[in-house]
Amino acid sequence: SLEAQLDMPRPVRMHFTGCPNSCGQAQVGDIGLMGAPAKKDGKACEGYKILLGGKVGENPALATDFAPGIPVDDLEAKLREILISEFGAKPKAPATA
Repeated sequence: SLEAQLDMPRPVRMHFTGCPNSCGQAQVGDIGLMGAPAKKDGKACEGYKILLGGKVGENPALATDFAPGIPVDDLEAKLREILISEFGAKPKAPATA
């Protein structure tokens, strides 16, 4: 869905894990998503912790915490915001008929 909404100047590696053992290696993605508790409207819900800045290869680095406890329902909007502000994505022009 985000690919349809945004033009990306370069590929962005997103790593996802819901496993407490970090099987998806969220710490080495440009954007890492790790299952975490969240709250929405004062109620507990499923969510994700967002990590940014992981790197692999010649100069590896672990990502740092960016946002804790983002509710699942808010994740796409938050990722869109991050892709624009941190990775230079631009919203695509609406399709014309």
